[in-house]
Amino acid sequence: MLFKRKAKRIPAERRKAPPREPIHQKGFGSEIPPQRQLVEIYFDQKGYAAEATTFFRHYEKSEWASPKGTPYKNWKLLAGEWLFNFEQEQKLRRRQRDNLRTSV
Repeated sequence: MLFKRKAKRIPAERRKAPPREPIHQKGFGSEIPPQRQLVEIYFDQKGYAAEATTFFRHYEKSEWASPKGTPYKNWKLLAGEWLFNFEQEQKLRRRQRDNLRTSV
């Protein structure tokens, strides 16, 4: 005989999410500057939620323009490159750490 699992009840004070700004953009990546919430959602979907604030602050500081001053057209392309470089950096650090362990 199979038993149904009962859903855990979450207290009301924990259920309420903090108020967020409403999303006005479509989220396709072509709106510059993007809303911080959209960037956080994108990075969370990719599995790197902690990197969202670093990415947003970096490009917000540069006013969403390249070093030459040309404005970027799509923030999702930038985010993809950011994540790729982050993954490569993590792999390099792992290899260096492993090499130090094996050489000693």
